[in-house]
Amino acid sequence: QENLEEAKAFYQDVKSRAVAQGRNENELLIFPGIGPIIGSTNEEAERTYEELSQLVTIEHALNYLGRFFDHFDFSQFPLDDAFPDLGDIGSNSFRSTTDKIKENAKKYKWTLREAALRIATPKTQFIGTPEHIANLMEQWFEEKGADGFIIHSSVPHGLDDFVEHVVPILQERGLYRTEYEGSTLRSNLQLNVPKNRYTQVKVN
Repeated sequence: QENLEEAKAFYQDVKSRAVAQGRNENELLIFPGIGPIIGSTNEEAERTYEELSQLVTIEHALNYLGRFFDHFDFSQFPLDDAFPDLGDIGSNSFRSTTDKIKENAKKYKWTLREAALRIATPKTQFIGTPEHIANLMEQWFEEKGADGFIIHSSVPHGLDDFVEHVVPILQERGLYRTEYEGSTLRSNLQLNVPKNRYTQVKVN
C-alpha cells in the first residue's frame, strides 16, 4: 500500500475476513515491506533517492516490471505510448501488484516508460530523517495500518542506518524491543502453535 489510508483499508479487510473464518485476528499479523532511505536531513535523503533512481536503466526497469506480469516481455511495445492493455496477464502471479499497476497507469495516464521507472524506483513516504521514518512507523502502527514492518534496503549501509538511527528512537518510545524474549520467530511474534487440523482423534 502506498499510503496510510490504503494500508488501513487493507489491514481491516484482511483482519475482518480472518474473523469471519473463525480465526483470531491478533494471530494474523500484517507486516508491510518498506525500504526506508535515511538522511541527516530530508534534503539529503531526497538526494540519495534521486541518485539511486538515476542508476536504473530503462532496460532493467522493463525487466523488473515484467517479473510481476509472469516475466512478460514489455520491450515489444513503444516506450512512450500509453501503458499497454495486458488483459489477464499477471493475474496468476503478483495479482494485487499488477492490478494496482494497471489501475495507476490508467488513472495517471502513464506511458510504458513512466510505469517501468516508477515501479523499478518507487518513491515512498519512508524517505527522510530518522525522526521522520520513526514517526511514520509509529503512525502506521498506532492507526492500525500495520502490526510491524519488514525492512529492506537498496542503499549501501541502508540497514545499518536504520539500526543505528531509527531503532533507538523506536526503543525510546517503547515501540521496539531491547532484547528478544524467545528463540524462534514464532515466539518473538507471540504467536501460538496452531492446532494440527489433520491430527486424528482416537475414538474409544
